[in-house]
Amino acid sequence: MKTLVTGITSFVGYHLAAGFAAAGHEVVGTVSRAGDLPGIRGERVRRLVARGVPILPLDLTDAGAIGGIAEAAAPDLWIQHAGYTTAYASPDFDLAAAQALNVLPLKAIFAAMARRGGGVILTGTVSEYSDGDDPHREDEACAPSTAYGLSKLTGTLYARLLAARTGVPARVARLFLPFGPLEAPEKLLPATLAALRRGERVALSPCLQCRDFVAVEDVVSLYLKLAADLPRAPFDLFNACSGTSPRLKDVVLAFAEDLGADPALCDFGAIPMRPGEPMAIRGTNAKARDLLGWSPTPWRDAVARLCRDSAAQG
Repeated sequence: MKTLVTGITSFVGYHLAAGFAAAGHEVVGTVSRAGDLPGIRGERVRRLVARGVPILPLDLTDAGAIGGIAEAAAPDLWIQHAGYTTAYASPDFDLAAAQALNVLPLKAIFAAMARRGGGVILTGTVSEYSDGDDPHREDEACAPSTAYGLSKLTGTLYARLLAARTGVPARVARLFLPFGPLEAPEKLLPATLAALRRGERVALSPCLQCRDFVAVEDVVSLYLKLAADLPRAPFDLFNACSGTSPRLKDVVLAFAEDLGADPALCDFGAIPMRPGEPMAIRGTNAKARDLLGWSPTPWRDAVARLCRDSAAQG
């Protein structure tokens, strides 16, 4: 299967492109603009190029460009992972910019894939759900608490509408909290892992929040199952979550244990929680388990694997 993946400079986008290529797909990746990228984004692109994945520029706000790349690359599957996420939790989030990238390109994407006779997988987010302590289910009513979540929920609903109108089968994967290799180094888990490996103190909040972390490798395996599932129904959506939600403190201490670091380096309570941060983000993956046979790695095993990989890479 020939698969086009947008947003390949992002953490999950990179792993989707690499994972589908490893699974035997002929992958084409896209970036918003041509040219070298700095830092971790540039490293992801270099690794994909080394794997033989061609990278093409694509302006997703240009419907003509979307149609053109679909003709040139001739994908059987379009994975729409690129999105607008800048300051995603801020009350000043740019909703207009988000609509322009998270929603409006879908019309041209579905039209192009209708001509190709292919399918679409769209990356959604746990932010589409309402805040709450109970595990999120795919069939619950959604009332997002952020403008980012609103833009992504609009994208999900628009994809459902377009699938019905065009006959292009579509799936949405609502990502919870993926983690793993090549995550941005400033993010909490990779920054904590790196500091503990160096034997440095890590200033943390009390870390009593419960979070559903899912290994990025399992996210890739879910998308592969979604691709195989496209003939079953015109549209469906699935939670991409581990189904467990440990306290963030327990995850951090697991890093220390697996790295052989002094747990006293984890300075819990040194900084406050972010204002408005929910105490729990939980999900159920029963639907993906039952319909797709997807079985994600337990979080503790995924942490151990990441620590082993980190140690092996030096």
